Parts: sequence; structure tokens; C-alpha cells
Amino acid sequence: MKRWLIAITVLGIALSVFGYYYLRKDKVMVSPGIGVSEKSEKPYDKYSFERLVAREDRSSEIELGEETFKTPEYSSYIFYYTSEGRRISGQLNLPNLSRLMRVVVMARGYVEKDGYTTGTGTRNAAAVYAKNGYITIAPDFSGYGQSDPEDSNALGARLVKPVEILDLIASLSSLPQVDLSRVYLWGHSNGGQIMLSVAEVLGRRKSVEPYSREPVISGLTLWAPVSKPFPYNILYYTDEADDQGKWLRSEIAKFESEYDVFNYSIDRHLDWIQIPLVIHQGTVDDAVPVEWSREMVTKLEEKEVEHVYYEYPGADHNLRPSWNTVVGRDVEWFNDLGKETL
Repeated sequence: MKRWLIAITVLGIALSVFGYYYLRKDKVMVSPGIGVSEKSEKPYDKYSFERLVAREDRSSEIELGEETFKTPEYSSYIFYYTSEGRRISGQLNLPNLSRLMRVVVMARGYVEKDGYTTGTGTRNAAAVYAKNGYITIAPDFSGYGQSDPEDSNALGARLVKPVEILDLIASLSSLPQVDLSRVYLWGHSNGGQIMLSVAEVLGRRKSVEPYSREPVISGLTLWAPVSKPFPYNILYYTDEADDQGKWLRSEIAKFESEYDVFNYSIDRHLDWIQIPLVIHQGTVDDAVPVEWSREMVTKLEEKEVEHVYYEYPGADHNLRPSWNTVVGRDVEWFNDLGKETL
């Protein structure tokens, strides 16, 4: 995986948190009794953390399509749902059980479109969870698989990803097999940053208003998550770009001139998280340095966010050769969290 391609994806996610401050600044009082006039909203305002907290997630019917794989323990299907007006595909694993089942919502890291197939980046871990009785649901994201085309704006195509996860979570109630009281999140690499953003948004909602929205998120597992703040998390990946990062640096400069990035960085909202986390990190990861996860863990400790951190000597970005240990620990952790909610 080319590090500069990861950078482009991270840029989009980071930009999703920049707009709210300027939306408030742009409100202009006309005169007493007349009300408030607002200037035109900036394109990325609606994806800011504060705006996502206030957003009403849009549920849709999750449709099961073609069955692609079948085992004695579970069956795999292509599924479809809608977010931001786009039909999005993905892979859903359904255990062969006749009871309500817990579900794991999964977000992969960056994958090039050439050669991409539904389930890439999540397929192997999802199979283990499904064998252990968990429904798994992993969107392709817009522009991938059988999904509708992504936003024509390269940045817009990326910063919408947390919204696509939020709308998927809101749509889980359309699946009669799902135990809505026990839903778990999983994210790898850039998917880890997406899921951290989702956990922060959902946690903030719980703290600012009575939280009655289903389903209930019980925990988040992170595999080598991208956790550094903007803009360093982007600049780190630019060395392999053909232009040596010139385009990315120019885009960063534009946004820093318009938005207070430090007020809208993912690491500034860790205290919003209200669910337990488990973090898995390899020590020889060449895409997400181990120091990043160590620094995040220190911040989680300072914010008193419940978490467990595992470090795997000699493991790479995909947690190999410790992959079996990692996924096994996840299953055990999910099971233990489930017992706590009974």
C-alpha cells in the first residue's frame, strides 16, 4: 500500500471536522425583530464534528443481494443500503443461527480501486467473527464494488466516509436478526480513523442530549489505526507521490487559511468517546508507526477513556504474524462485553 495514497484518504477524513466554527462565524444579525441572516455554507461544513453530532442519521432498508459464499457456520451476501443519496454495496456475513445476533460494523483501510472486490480488507477477520456467531457488515464505500459513483470532488469523496458509517449503523434496525443492544465497531488503518470519528460523534451525542437512538454501540476495536492529527497525518505519507506531495501541501495550505484546524482535529475529541476501546498495534508497521498508537494510548489515559492496548513485537501493518492472536482476542473481548450488557 503506497503511503501517499493513504495520505489522500486521510486528508478527506480530516477535512470532515473543519466547518462548524466558520458556520457560526458567518451568522450575521440583520436587526432586532428581523432575525438572523446566514452567508452561504462552505462545502465541508456539514461534515464537521459538531454538525455530525447534531445530524439526524438517515436509515434505509438493508437489502440482501447475491449469496457469494456459504459455510456450515455462516453465509456471505452482497448487501445494499443508501447514504447521502447514494446506493452503497458491501459484504454481510450472516451466521446460521435462529436467534438475535450481535453485529460487527467494519471499516477497511485504503485500497486501490484497480482489482478491488467486495470484502477486501475485512473478509478474513469477518469470517472469524461470523464463525463465532456475529453478523458482520462491511461497506465497500461509495465508488467501490457495486456502489454508486463517489463524489466528483476528490476530497468530498473521502470526507463523507464517517457519514456512510453513521447511516449504516442507523439502518441496522431493518435487519430482523440483529441484536440492537450489542453492536461493535471495527476499523483498520484509515478505517480506524473513520471509526474513531464515529465513536466521538456518537459519544458526544450521548453527553449533550438524552440518547434514545438505536442501536447501542458497545465497543470499538482498532487495528493499526491512523490517529495523528491534521496535517501531520497527511504530510507523513507524501514522499512516494509523483509530485513529492506538492498538491497535498497546497490543499492543506488552503484549508489552514480558512479553518482553525486545531479546534477540529480528531485527537482533540478523544474525551467524547463513551465506549471501551481495544487497540492492536505491530512494532514493525511501516504504514502506521507504533509511536502513533503509543501516543494515542497516553492521551486516552489522560482523558480517562476505557481502553486496552496490545502491542505485537515484529508484527506488520496487517498484524502478521500475530493475526490469529489479534482476531482471537477480539472475539473474546466481544464476548466479555456482551456478558456485561446482559
